[in-house]
Amino acid sequence: MKRTTLIGMAAVIAALSFVPLKPAYAYLDPNSAGALYQFLFPVLIAIGSAFAFLRRAIARACTKVAHAVVTMVRGGRGKGEQENRRAGRHVE
Repeated sequence: MKRTTLIGMAAVIAALSFVPLKPAYAYLDPNSAGALYQFLFPVLIAIGSAFAFLRRAIARACTKVAHAVVTMVRGGRGKGEQENRRAGRHVE
């Protein structure tokens, strides 16, 4: 397992160990889950559909952001400049 997964799991277990335990004297009607399902299912379908509809735009935006970050980190030392140096062209 990855180290971050182990650290996260240990943090969740530590947080849950400090939660006080109280007996729950409650009755949950079986039909209340049906009402919750009727509300949440269309919402989840709408979110999934919107993501599927916009996935190309989302991917394009993520690619642009990643390209901008890489350009800022490299300071203009991208593939294009390296190829120009190999070909003997100097572009500023």
